[in-house]
Amino acid sequence: MDSYSLWTQLMRPPKGVDEETRDLRTDLLVSDEYLLSVTNLVDYGIFDPPKVDVFSYLDKLLLRAERMIAEGSAEVRGSARHLHAYAALSRQVYQQYLEVGAQKQ
Repeated sequence: MDSYSLWTQLMRPPKGVDEETRDLRTDLLVSDEYLLSVTNLVDYGIFDPPKVDVFSYLDKLLLRAERMIAEGSAEVRGSARHLHAYAALSRQVYQQYLEVGAQKQ
């Protein structure tokens, strides 16, 4: 999983530049907690998805980032683009996790 390798190298969303982007980053850190189940599958072969709807959570964060990209200052737009990319990568990692985990069951 190339996206997993990239995600583990990053392991933290980029910092925000204002209150709104910092709040988005904090929410992405929460999503990282949900995605720790992915490392359990990769490292230990344990498939135990979180009970939270991770896709909905990440989709809401992606929408927030998209709004910031559309409406923010140049600095906010740049920060929001990085946060959006991290959220999109997280979503892709989680999708692959579910696909691989389903094959193991």
